[in-house]
Formats: sequence, structure tokens, C-alpha cells
Amino acid sequence: MKGKWFAFGCLTSVVIIIVMIFSTINIIGSMSKSMAKKKQFKVILPDSYLHVKLTGEIVEYNEFSESFFGEDAIGTHSVVQKINKASYDKNIKGIILEPQWMSCGMANINEIIEAIEHFKSSGKKVYAYFSMAGNRDYILASVADSIYLNPSASGGLFLTGVGGSVLFYKDLLDKIGIEMKVIHAGKYKGFGENFSRSSFSKPVKENLDRLYTTIYDKMIIKIAENRDLSIKQIKNIYENRKEIFISGEKALAYNLVDQLCFREDLFNELGIKKTQLVSLRSYKLSSRSKEKDRIAVVYAQGSIAPSNSFYMAQNLSASKIDEVLDKLEIDNSIKAVVLRVNSPGGSALESEIILNRIKQLRSVKPVIISMGNVAASGGYYISAESDYTYADPFTITGSIGVVAIIANISKLSQNIGLNSEQIKKGKYSDVFNPYKEPNAEEFEALKKNIEETYIEFKTRVAEGREMTLEDVEMLAQGQVWSSEDALERNLIDGVGMLNDAIIKAAEIAGVTEYSVHFYPEKKSIFEEFLKDKFDIDVVAELMKSDITKEIGLDRSLLFYKNIKTDPIQAIMPFEPGI
Repeated sequence: MKGKWFAFGCLTSVVIIIVMIFSTINIIGSMSKSMAKKKQFKVILPDSYLHVKLTGEIVEYNEFSESFFGEDAIGTHSVVQKINKASYDKNIKGIILEPQWMSCGMANINEIIEAIEHFKSSGKKVYAYFSMAGNRDYILASVADSIYLNPSASGGLFLTGVGGSVLFYKDLLDKIGIEMKVIHAGKYKGFGENFSRSSFSKPVKENLDRLYTTIYDKMIIKIAENRDLSIKQIKNIYENRKEIFISGEKALAYNLVDQLCFREDLFNELGIKKTQLVSLRSYKLSSRSKEKDRIAVVYAQGSIAPSNSFYMAQNLSASKIDEVLDKLEIDNSIKAVVLRVNSPGGSALESEIILNRIKQLRSVKPVIISMGNVAASGGYYISAESDYTYADPFTITGSIGVVAIIANISKLSQNIGLNSEQIKKGKYSDVFNPYKEPNAEEFEALKKNIEETYIEFKTRVAEGREMTLEDVEMLAQGQVWSSEDALERNLIDGVGMLNDAIIKAAEIAGVTEYSVHFYPEKKSIFEEFLKDKFDIDVVAELMKSDITKEIGLDRSLLFYKNIKTDPIQAIMPFEPGI
């Protein structure tokens, strides 16, 4: 009896400790949020400058209203909204742009560039400053009226161009006794090749090389236009210069920057005091417009997979989409929906379910697709039904194909003395058991499932794009396309930005006066953190080392989690490295 009460007491103590820990975190977060709010209500002085300082990973849309420390969560969406507000804010005189080692897709950068161009059209100035800048940083800064660079020889511009690398694990896996069986539907469907091959297959490499060439050329053109230089000059800098880091005098000689100075000298030259600098985080957006008619913009981002915990909340799931679209469908003030798709794909089944939900919504009100950095494979699957489809000039799309991967670690288990014995009732009860090699009959059965899913994928595209299956097959097989190539092949209706999609949505809905509302509605990170009953995966995710991302394990582990119970995937073959 004492043992039972002791055990109960221990369990109660553990629960109390957990509750206290999370309560403390919540209190600290709330205090931080309160402190941040106090800072945010400071008066913006006349002739102030919006300080657009961007570094690290910049997601497209941050679903959380604030960070753990109560600060405004920054994403491309909020950056664009705040720059747009600053364009008509009488107290904002200009922008100080300081990007440093940004990590985001080119479509994200393109959205910010468009917002800055709109800001400049109001007659206000934009000044960019670097101590050190990477490729994405410079592309963004090229839109500024003037670019300033730190004069130190240890600073400079690191202009690398466009490219991406893929780690191939086959030789390593062979050595340790792991085999990854990969089944592709489509000869260009390269996902999984890094597990089953030692290098790219010829079709996949040619397809990716064509895509990267197109994106590289667009990047060169954009910089040349923004800096009023010739395409030949910019190409020469990227392809023929002798220095890796372009420091001060060289950057001036190349006309990549306009002046060398320290940041303090720039502020003195412009007559800016610290009290006149308004950070992005402290610059509050206006409250929602009171317009009766509304256009909804729904951000559909992340790998496509079921989402049943905080850790998996980064996935784009049917349950997440349903939660938003169910509300929008019955809201009579919402006249049209723009679905902003930014996804490399994932579960074929989940993609089919999401597409079916979009079809249902489309029967009630117009649905416009706006493609972001990547809307490929499953990302293209869910975009197949719309009243109009736009892709950003830098969007990667297509990749219509299906892949399945089966892990076989039987040799590894034998090598280390690990024996698996299973009692089997049913022909396929151990079909995905990684401790046994799949037999020929199982392999052929799965291959048939893959082909059926591939046909279903092509059928959905044919129905949505009003094409024949034969025409779709010519564009499918896993091929990835640039936005211009996709437009030429009728995979999209137009090349344009998110704002173009919003305007088109209003046009199709027949409304002229409207406000724009964004979804999913932002929520507290603590609410999400606690709602899954202290999901321990969250703690693991927050504490995880970045080394897993560096060597490619982060995406691989997430992919393995997704395929354990859903092996048939419509997913991009690589992580876009641009």
C-alpha cells in the first residue's frame, strides 16, 4: 500500500513540476510580450526611417503572433505589409535596408523588392548598408537608391551565383548494410536518387541544370536592371572575377556599391539619430480595414503530410487547410480566396485530400492560386484546381510524378548481431518491415500502386488545366519547370506576384472596394506549445543542433517520419539552393 502511495506521490510531483515549468515559461513570455508592447507604443518622430534589418531564415508567413520573448514574429508577409504601410506613413521619410546572410527563397526576396519599389514610388528614399553581404542580401539591396559598404578589407560582397548540392548516401549505406529501394513514376522524378545512386541520373541532372540556368539568368537581369548595368557586366563579375570576396574599392570599381563608409558616417550624412530609427519589430501594422467585402489570402506552406503534433505543425496538412477553409466557405464577407502555395510536396494521399477540399471551396467562391518559392510535386497537385493560377517569376513548379522508398536494414542487423523474428498473420503483415528484404511480389505490388497514383495525379492536372492525359504526360515524369516554361506549357495562367493574384481574385469576384485578410490567423506560440499536452518533440526540436541541417539529416529524418506509414510520395527531388 505504501508503495502505491509512493508511486502516486512521485507521479503527482512530476506532473506538478512539468506544470510549473510550462507556467513559468508562459509567465516569462507574457512579461516579455508586455514589455515588448510597451516599446512598440513609442511615438514615431517626424523624418524617421524604417530600419529593415533582415538576417537568418526568413519564412514566407509566420503563423505565430510573437516569438518566445514576446517580439513580433518576422516573415516575408509582415515585412511586405510594414513596408507598404511605411510608404504612406507621413512620419517615415525613408528606409535603411540592412540584409545580412539572409536565408530564404528568391520569390520571398522578389515580394520584398516589389514592396520597396512601391515605397520608392511614393517619393521616399531607400539606402542599403553592408559590412558583409551574401548573394541574396545583395540581390535585395540592389533595389535601393544607394548602396553603402563598410570600407574594411575584411568586409565585402560574397556573390556566389546560383547552385545547389545534393548529398548521395548510397556508398555510405552500402558500407553499413542499409539498402533503400526507390520506385519512381517518371524518369525525371529524382527524389530518392541520393539514397539509391552515387550521383544524379542523366535526365534528372539535365532537367535541374536547365532550371538553374533559367533562374541564374533572371537573377543577373534583375541586378543589372536595378544597378543600371549591362547583363554582360554582371555576368563578368559573377563568372570571371579573381577575388572571392569583393571588398571596398573593387566593389566601387564594379559599380556594385555607391560609397564606402561606416554605418555611423552614413547616419551622420543623412542626419539620422538613433531615436529616428524604427525597427521592423517595433513598427506596428494598422488594424484591419472595415471594408464589407474581403479577399482572403491563405498561406499553404511546408511539406505535405498529416499534422498531429506541434513538431509536425511545420507540415501542410489537410486538417490545417480544412480548419481555415471551413470558416472562409461560410463567411459571406469573403468574396474570393487566394491560396499562396509554397510547398515541395509530400504525401500523395494528403495532396489528394487537400485538392478535393479546394474543389469544394471553388464550387462556392473563386479560388486563385499564387505560387511562391516552390509549388512542385504535391505542391503542384494541390494547385491543379483554380479559377486562375499565378507563379512568381522565380517559382519552381511542376515535378508531376510519384516516388516510394522502402528501407531495408537486414544486412546491417545481421552485421551487428541484431535478429528480428516476426509472427506473421496475413500476406502483407510485414511488408514494410525494415529488417527484411522485400520480395519481388511485394515490390511489383507497390510499383503498381505507384503507377495508379501517378495516373491519378496526371488525371487531376488534366481535369484542372483542361488538357489531355497525353499532353500532361509530356510535361510530367517528374520534370521541374521555371515559371516562364510552365506558362508556355499551360501549367499556369500567368507570371505574377501575390498582389497580382489578389487583384485577379477581386476581379473574378466582381468587387472593387475590399480589404485583404490573411490566414491562418496568427496565434500565440504558447497556445500551440501547450495544446498537445506538453509534446516532448517540441523540446527536442528547439534544442536540436543546426548540424543536422548542414549535412542534410534534418530533412531526411522528417521525410522518414512522414513515409513510415505513408510511403507513396509526390515530393520534389531536392531542396532548392538559390
